[in-house]
Amino acid sequence: MTLLRRTLRAVTPYGLVEVWRKHSVNGARRLGSGKNLSQAGRPAFHSERHQRIAACETLRQSTSIHGDNPEEVIAFLAARGIDEQQVREGSIPVASLEYLRRVVHDVFATRGPVSALHVGNFVGVSVAFVATVLKELDPSSLVVSIDPNVAHRGVLNPQAHVSALLTACGVQRNTVMIAGYSGEKNISNDGVSFAGYHPEREFLNEYACEGTLENLTKLHCRGFDLAMLDGNHDASYLVAELRLVVPLLGSGALVILDDVDESWSEIRDVFNRLEETGLRQLSTDGRIGIARLDKVPA
Repeated sequence: MTLLRRTLRAVTPYGLVEVWRKHSVNGARRLGSGKNLSQAGRPAFHSERHQRIAACETLRQSTSIHGDNPEEVIAFLAARGIDEQQVREGSIPVASLEYLRRVVHDVFATRGPVSALHVGNFVGVSVAFVATVLKELDPSSLVVSIDPNVAHRGVLNPQAHVSALLTACGVQRNTVMIAGYSGEKNISNDGVSFAGYHPEREFLNEYACEGTLENLTKLHCRGFDLAMLDGNHDASYLVAELRLVVPLLGSGALVILDDVDESWSEIRDVFNRLEETGLRQLSTDGRIGIARLDKVPA
């Protein structure tokens, strides 16, 4: 077919080629839809289309796992073909999630709907956990998650797994996912190679919107009750994130940082100097650190 097209272009006037091309395209459309979309055929075509739509309405996936049960979540992700070890090592441990649950319940139990920011999704363990816990406090609670959706720990297109997980947990209506960098574009995997994926080689092949936190401020998305930062592990990047997050928070909001332990000493140092960003250190279980914004900056 390619050779035929080239030959026709070479020996046939342009107008005739265009007529032939349009005829071919329209024929393909008719074949693709299974219908001749003439005026007479349109009613039957739309009737069949509406039947398909109605049939799919009955096929909506029901909640199948508990998002606040990390072991169920990990089993679900492993069943999707993700290496269980990578899920566990790349996610907040179960004990720390339970610690977070207790703090959230203590602070927000009688607050009503809670709005949260979540930076750094990976495959969604902590996103599903936070969204489920907040939904249990109030069905109108909402989590806005930010992640560039680039390869991480050998998992390509991690957002697809997050979407499947949130749906299985029944919190797909309690979450808004933004595929973007919280600040400037940065190297994936914190610069570590996984499963033959070399982030320095792939850097120019990774694409996502940038400046998401700053753009949320421009959209006047303020008054968040909680922010969880678990993305880039470079200290200067995290400090920049904190400075961008604070204007988005409401008075009394909580800020949670992951990896404030000896494994990531630079993150621990940032947590120990939070007063520089206007936050007050509240508590830690040794893995996650929790801070509070006592007063919204003027």
